[in-house]
Amino acid sequence: MASVVVEVEDQPLERVRADLVVVGYSPDDRPLRGEAGRADWRLCGELWQLVTSQKLNGRLGQAALLSSSGPLRSPLLLVVGLGHRAELDVDTWRGLGNEVVRRALDLQLNRVALGLVSDAASLGTEAVCALLGGAADAATEQRAEIHLVIAGEGALARLAELRSLAEAGLLAGLSLKLPVAPEKPAKRPSAVTGGFTHDQGLRFK
Repeated sequence: MASVVVEVEDQPLERVRADLVVVGYSPDDRPLRGEAGRADWRLCGELWQLVTSQKLNGRLGQAALLSSSGPLRSPLLLVVGLGHRAELDVDTWRGLGNEVVRRALDLQLNRVALGLVSDAASLGTEAVCALLGGAADAATEQRAEIHLVIAGEGALARLAELRSLAEAGLLAGLSLKLPVAPEKPAKRPSAVTGGFTHDQGLRFK
């Protein structure tokens, strides 16, 4: 039975515990931008070397799998071509979500950090919904269990977005696992002594 869990983590992409990190690259991105730029920085320019050597041109459908060799907590990094950003639409994002999950499942990986979400978000909520929907379609087709982690730049900005999508019933087939805000400790009352107010929570040596 297919199971797709979407998690949000408030930490940089390189610190996420995942089997695979996925970022996108467009031929319009010079220099690399967003999560691809961050991954490239952590990998000391390895992605940019692929671009300058023309081994990675960013065309839609292109993909490159790299070992992170330690700088990322995930052992593997998948770079997928986005095509030209002006041509990205909802259908394209759905296809990309489907492709990423199919590739992960083919590699027998089931915990994927989706750096693509920040790229999709630039097109709006509908694109994010399409990306996740395409991922869910792929998992359903293969009756697989997969965890999709949203982290990195703008991850917390996606919280309200994901909740609103879920409430509208637009995330069918997906389960959300969202962080809970920690409770603030109760403020201790101040006491008045000799006409002076002091905080009972303070300690003095």
